[in-house]
Amino acid sequence: MADQQKISMFWLLRYLKPVKGRIALLFILLLGTTGLQLINPQVIQRFIDEAAGSGGMAELLELAALFLVLAVVNQTMGVVVTYLGSDVSWRTTNRLRGDLLRHCLRLDMSFHNRKTPGEMIERIDGDVSSISNFFSMFIVQVIGSFVLLAGILGFMFTVNVPIAVVMTAFTLLSILGMMIIRNLGVQSSKNDREASATLFGLIEERIAGIEDVQANGHVPYVMNRFYRAMSSVFLKGRKAWMLRVVPWNVTVSLFTLAVTAVMLLGVRSYMLGEISLGMLYLIYQYTQMLNDPIERLGDQVQEFQKAKSGMLRSRELLSQQSDIQDGEDKQLPEGALSLEFDQVCFSYNKDKPVLQNISFSLKPGERLGIIGRTGSGKSSLSRVLLRLYNLDSGVIRIGGVDIAGLSLPALYRRVGMVTQDVQLFDGTLRDNLTLFNEKVDDEAIMETIEQLGLSPWILAQPEGLDTHLSASGSSLSAGEAQLFALARVFLAKPSLIVLDEPSSRLDAATEAMLQSGVDRLLRQSTGVIIAHRLATLEQVDKIMVVGDGRLLEFGSRKELAGNPSSHYARLLQSGREEELA
Repeated sequence: MADQQKISMFWLLRYLKPVKGRIALLFILLLGTTGLQLINPQVIQRFIDEAAGSGGMAELLELAALFLVLAVVNQTMGVVVTYLGSDVSWRTTNRLRGDLLRHCLRLDMSFHNRKTPGEMIERIDGDVSSISNFFSMFIVQVIGSFVLLAGILGFMFTVNVPIAVVMTAFTLLSILGMMIIRNLGVQSSKNDREASATLFGLIEERIAGIEDVQANGHVPYVMNRFYRAMSSVFLKGRKAWMLRVVPWNVTVSLFTLAVTAVMLLGVRSYMLGEISLGMLYLIYQYTQMLNDPIERLGDQVQEFQKAKSGMLRSRELLSQQSDIQDGEDKQLPEGALSLEFDQVCFSYNKDKPVLQNISFSLKPGERLGIIGRTGSGKSSLSRVLLRLYNLDSGVIRIGGVDIAGLSLPALYRRVGMVTQDVQLFDGTLRDNLTLFNEKVDDEAIMETIEQLGLSPWILAQPEGLDTHLSASGSSLSAGEAQLFALARVFLAKPSLIVLDEPSSRLDAATEAMLQSGVDRLLRQSTGVIIAHRLATLEQVDKIMVVGDGRLLEFGSRKELAGNPSSHYARLLQSGREEELA
């Protein structure tokens, strides 16, 4: 446990180090506000003693004015301290959020298949928010509380030793109790965060599938799942809260005993004439002030338990390692790239192979059409080619280079892919076409969309390329969205292009326009086209037929079309393209 605490502290210091200047300023201001909190009751004590004695009106007005000035200065400094504390918190935790998001984006698809987007949002933002809440008040509340406690107890020892001893005993017992039970609710808080993440994942998943939910009458089922998830959040949250408030209950009990003893001793000293009425007030006020930092420490112990659960979950996420290891080769040959699959085997689950001993090769500039039934392994070929998953065995070479030894940036710089599901972003048409790459000029954009037949549509928009597009892409038809995705890939000028069923969402007229654009754009690249419409493959050089993860047929399109016994020729002859669906 001690080692884990040290690791956590070292981990936190990494994020606090860049804001050390602000923390130093915050500490100085804390000392100032603490000093003012200690002085103000003493001003009131003098006011009471002067009023009870023979003090003149001028002296009383001076003390009253001094109290008001100190109160205003204290409040102003308190605002600055709170602002600085929040600033330190957000600067620190935003760096952590960035690190978590960057790390998640680098993890392989096997990890993301196990996590819903809603759950990941909660992990990256929700868990860090609990750390942020702790950070924002930790320096202000915890360090400020200790400084105030030291000031109160130090002063009380100069006034009345017995009372100071009682107050010190109360303080030490309270702090000791909180230290002993500080981790009591950590695991329950972690379970609470996990239940919350599951709930967010459920909500995100159901909203993403809202059409299916409504169209198939699944709203009652979804609501049942929602209520069960909410019940789990409530039960785990209640347990975590009950364990977190134990430190507060302990301090309240100790304070009740302490304040009783202090007031009895104070009244006794006043009755014996050992202290003045003003000093009795000061003792009472300092006793109340002593409780405030103790309560704040108790509150921070609760926040610490929530924050620590967030730290543990964040460190757990950062410790996740991708199965995809980056290679060291940075370069691929110039121009169109050759492609070779050599005895490639792959499976998402070890007991269910998806690709089995796939071997074929393409020369630079050749086009390959891949056909097969749904579930035959067509899309899996593109996923392993892009290194979204690791192979079980075999080798894939691009331009004669084993992709396992190639750095991922070098691979993605030269290989482009258009998937069946098009992702559009909240931004302008230009942003969506260039993926926010400002280096791509408008001339290159217009040239590409002209070849894909999108220019009339874009020119018809009120602001052209500056027209804003929502993330849902509701202003685009399915075909237009697919053409957008194609333009996006071709603007990157890849040397090997994979089109995963590019015409799956297009009508016949749009498909013909798309085919013409693809033919022109593929002239400088090697192309792999995964299709379920045979008409899409009329211009390819090679055909590959796959079934149940095996290569059933591979060869020249013309030769296979002229061979009556080939799978491809039988499909052409029957004209039953639905067999590929």
